[in-house]
Amino acid sequence: MSKKIVIVGAGPIGCYIAQLLKKYGYDSLLLEEHGEVGRPLHCTGLVGRKVFSEKRPFMPPLSAILNEINGAVIHYGNQSFVIKRKGVAYVIDREKFDKGLSVGLNILYGNRFLGIEKFRNGYIIDTEKDQIFADIVIGADGSNSSVRNIINNNTSNISSYRGIQFRIKMELRDRNLVEVYLKDSFFFWIVPESESIVRVGTISDNPYQNLQDFIRENKIKGEILDKFGGLVSIGICKNTVKENIALVGDAACQLKPLSYGGIYFGLRAAAILADCIKRDRINDYDALWKKELAFEIKIGLKAKELASRLNKKELEKVFKLLKEQKLFIEKMGDFENHSRFVLDVIKNPRFYPQLGNLIRIIFK
Repeated sequence: MSKKIVIVGAGPIGCYIAQLLKKYGYDSLLLEEHGEVGRPLHCTGLVGRKVFSEKRPFMPPLSAILNEINGAVIHYGNQSFVIKRKGVAYVIDREKFDKGLSVGLNILYGNRFLGIEKFRNGYIIDTEKDQIFADIVIGADGSNSSVRNIINNNTSNISSYRGIQFRIKMELRDRNLVEVYLKDSFFFWIVPESESIVRVGTISDNPYQNLQDFIRENKIKGEILDKFGGLVSIGICKNTVKENIALVGDAACQLKPLSYGGIYFGLRAAAILADCIKRDRINDYDALWKKELAFEIKIGLKAKELASRLNKKELEKVFKLLKEQKLFIEKMGDFENHSRFVLDVIKNPRFYPQLGNLIRIIFK
């Protein structure tokens, strides 16, 4: 008899794993607390090209792509430099992206997940509307995951931050370049959605006030079309599978700590989880996805920790170094795998005079 699988959360990763399981012969049920897929918005909508270029059993819709990004302008204080890489990323319509992944799936809308109780060889899932039996429960319920808290007694190693983003109608300098403004402990972004619309946002301890100050200080003028926000959680989730309950995507902290992007990692981990379920080896999932992605996350966490420990003078030194090595960044940088660049910096003796022992100390 086919296993009953319930996926909590019909975001892009929840829908993607449901599509994979459907191909393997499982008819999953997705629980979605909102009235439709793709709303409300919580994401910048900037994804690396690998999201669309890598072959997958179920592909995201190309029609969701709004704009191609060919590089970035990096700012710190009064200094800046440009990194150019053609087609490095895409700006997407997240609502269309999510809805494209949800086509043909069995989704129960407006039904918030409340909890799980063990029942015989499976689970009874409590929702606002009813109780549902499942042999396997998958938590794809985002950064503020309730399922994560059920299978992890201690989440103290996970840090959460709030983000906010405005869509603004304004005149653009370049529709194919993202702008990143680095601050001492966080950053702002200006992402061009089209020839006349940008997405301006930040993730910080006080994002709304920080973003308003940024817009005022940089004289960004235009009509605000939308405002939306969300939560991101970074760290290494200790348990991402327990018995027949598993976590995937932001619920499992499968995202890049430096940029907070999670779609690519989530798609990769979802494929691993779906394969484990197909082979009736769900308990292998935690070790398998961590073997592929955990090192990348750990390097990002270390780099973020390093940046938080540097004083203003040291940060200026790092920025000057990055500016001088822009060609190296263009050659070695990877939108999805930040560790490649970070490790190349650490291993290269030519960077030591500028950074002293800071990097070697923290990465021991």
